[in-house]
Amino acid sequence: MRRLSLAALLATASVPVLAAGGQDSAPVPPVEDEALGAEIIVLGGRPRGAVIGAIEPELQLDEADIEATGASSLADLLGELAPQTRSGRGRGGEAPVVLVNGKRVSGFSEIRTIPPEAVERVDILPEEVSLSYGYRADQRVINFVLKERFRSVTAEIEGGGPTAGGRGEAEFDLNLLRLAGDSRILVDASHVRRSQLLESARNITQAQPSRPYALAGNIIAATDGAEIDPALSALAGTPVLVAAVPATAAAGAPALVDFLAGANNPALADTGLWRTLLPEQRETSLGANVSTALTESIQASFSARLEWTESDRRLGLAGVTLDLPAANPFSPFAGNVQLLRHSEAAGALMGRSRNMSLDLAATVNGDISIGDGLWRWIATGGHNRSVARSTTDRRLDVTASQARILAGDPLFNPFDPDAVAGEIGQDRARSVRDFSRIELVANGQLLELPAGPVAMSVQAGADRQGFDSDTFIAGVAREVSLERNRLSGQASLDLPVASRRRDVLPYLGELALNLNASVNELSDFGTLSSLGGGVSWRPVDALRLSANVTVEDGAPSVQQLGNPTIITPNVRVFDFLRGETVDISRLDGGNPGLMADRRRVLKLGANLKPLPEKDLSLSADYVDSRITGPIAAFPTATAELEAAFPERFLRDADGRLVQIDNRPVNFERSDRRELRWGLSYSGQLKPSRAEQAAMERRRAAAAAGNGGGETAGRPSGPPPGARGSRGGGRSSGRATLSLFHTVKLAETILIRDSVPKLDLLGGSATGSSGGVSRHEVEMRAGLFRNGVGGRLSANWKSATDVRVDPRGAPSPDDLRFSDLATFNLRLFANLGQQQSLVAKAPWLKGARISIGIDNLFDSRQDVRDRLGNVPIGYQADLLDPVGRRIEISFRKIFL
Repeated sequence: MRRLSLAALLATASVPVLAAGGQDSAPVPPVEDEALGAEIIVLGGRPRGAVIGAIEPELQLDEADIEATGASSLADLLGELAPQTRSGRGRGGEAPVVLVNGKRVSGFSEIRTIPPEAVERVDILPEEVSLSYGYRADQRVINFVLKERFRSVTAEIEGGGPTAGGRGEAEFDLNLLRLAGDSRILVDASHVRRSQLLESARNITQAQPSRPYALAGNIIAATDGAEIDPALSALAGTPVLVAAVPATAAAGAPALVDFLAGANNPALADTGLWRTLLPEQRETSLGANVSTALTESIQASFSARLEWTESDRRLGLAGVTLDLPAANPFSPFAGNVQLLRHSEAAGALMGRSRNMSLDLAATVNGDISIGDGLWRWIATGGHNRSVARSTTDRRLDVTASQARILAGDPLFNPFDPDAVAGEIGQDRARSVRDFSRIELVANGQLLELPAGPVAMSVQAGADRQGFDSDTFIAGVAREVSLERNRLSGQASLDLPVASRRRDVLPYLGELALNLNASVNELSDFGTLSSLGGGVSWRPVDALRLSANVTVEDGAPSVQQLGNPTIITPNVRVFDFLRGETVDISRLDGGNPGLMADRRRVLKLGANLKPLPEKDLSLSADYVDSRITGPIAAFPTATAELEAAFPERFLRDADGRLVQIDNRPVNFERSDRRELRWGLSYSGQLKPSRAEQAAMERRRAAAAAGNGGGETAGRPSGPPPGARGSRGGGRSSGRATLSLFHTVKLAETILIRDSVPKLDLLGGSATGSSGGVSRHEVEMRAGLFRNGVGGRLSANWKSATDVRVDPRGAPSPDDLRFSDLATFNLRLFANLGQQQSLVAKAPWLKGARISIGIDNLFDSRQDVRDRLGNVPIGYQADLLDPVGRRIEISFRKIFL
């Protein structure tokens, strides 16, 4: 028993050493049992599945930490870790580089459905590690270390919707996984359906259209701004410029006096039944991945994924203008007039999209000995084909109806709700994208220096993109065909300068330099290059400091150049120039005139682990970025932007905005400086007396030889409570917290040299959601015990202002966007861990039920002008149609 106790103690003590993950981890000093007279030496080393290089993880999660998140898949787990995996060095919105067992995969979609129960450890590493795998150093790295033996079938069904009603959601997921050493088989399928959410399901005030279309109709003069009929003006006692059609007109020819009640009081159309806030959506996905060892040193992985997405949205009713001559038997007016109507008989204008994507990929990993060193090589390749189709209803053909009105047909009453009908004119667009790629990455040691080995990573690749699109807009057909061939090469060199472990300049601690460069030869943009370098310094074991700088060129994507042109009608926008909300036609698509940008990024980082015995990590990152010629989707209608791009805005004779060209553009320059700092903590809860007694019984059973062996899906490991095996030991529970604060120090854009610089922190904006918040806070907190847990996430951003003229006097049309704090709560219970419940219903073994509430307090951003009014386009239900949302899911895993 004394030998077994000592062995258990040493196993527990050795795990933190293995978790350090250093390439040259120092051995643990020998431990001697005086009573036994035996000396036992525990040697540290790299843990299984560690990444290439000597950089250690900034954050590491074991099985207990993963179980405490209540995640259903790696995609869910990655979402929970979003604050810790975000990087400020990228071009915006970059997902982290994902590895499996320290090796590159074809893409996250290959593994996104793997259940978290199959994961032994998660390592989160800084951006510099991505260089070793052939990526740019602008994405953090997350390494999922899978268990050596695991098999499961997982099914999950979810349902939910907003508490305000109006929309329902349902999802079904099925997953089959088997792990056996270096072999992996994964098959998954999912289907998601979301119903449409109509404007009529929310309390929304409709905007006044530029022309007063209505269901029954309104009458205006044939000449804009003129009175309809002098006789009607005489009855009203004032010039009548517009008059609502009386309801009695639908049954027969109206008299002039019937229009008196609606004189200068036009009817307004409540089109909420014919407009969607959120479209109806259907998504289906099928995927498969097979990974196997070809030889003792070569492993191959093959994957395929097929996805379908469908979306249908209502765009409002078609507005038609009909000429009503004085001679028509249904007109009581002395002169010619115009009838402005919506056609309810034709139904809502629709926007439909149908997308299909097929992705095939392969990855081969291997090791090869070169000289005295071992080099790891990674070859990836694949092909993706994406097909997108869309149709957009834009107009109603009333040629036949107009002809009958002009002919004075006595059987055709233009005021009859069912009279105006015709064919809907559609715009159509179709695009096909083919992307083929092949890439080879090799990493190894060039030579040995006193401070450590010099590591080098090289990458070479080639890819081809083909993009074809054809559109049919307003009767005009257009075809675009683009092709881009790219050859790429990258090299990265890690140079150790000082090492305390090797007694080389030990007073400097651990110090290393990195140099990297890449070249991309594009068939349509020529040669683009990047150059970067950095330093990583660990003066003491608990502190890591880093500094990195990158200068790189970036070309617009093929889609940004050649996407098909689409015109969407009845798009609601706020016109900052006039201080009003209007429905406009928005033109989207590609811009073949885009140029490449050039980007310079400086990042200074610090990571501190102040308490060696605690999972507490403090970090801070400062990022200074400048982009020359940045590419951006065209922003909203502010006075500053319209002054810079007057050709992008179309206004009518009265100055009212009617169309925006939303295709991407190049700005002159953008600058951004920010500081992001925060902490991550994970701690074990103190076990109760019952839990302590249960652990003692398990230890006794293990000592007696009854706790060994392997169970399906859960291999045997160190005793319960040992670091790295707490999930298997069913520890008392976990408490986790991550809290990050981002301070935007500067955010400016120079659109053109002739236009003043936009200060997005000082009253300027490039989007309809306001300027840039100076402060943002992200928080994730969780508690988990005895199979029951809860997760609370919170996001807060400070208020912003948008001024009509940021450099001039205040205007009543200036807008104030309030701060916004949203909280999401998720509660879950692993029913299989409730022994009394499983005893009564054995089928609940492996089952879990979850309840999620997004936007717990139904928070909405409040937008007001200087007079305290809410612009129609910024109503709460328009900014966030869903609000509070509840989701209930039932998941069962068969091990």
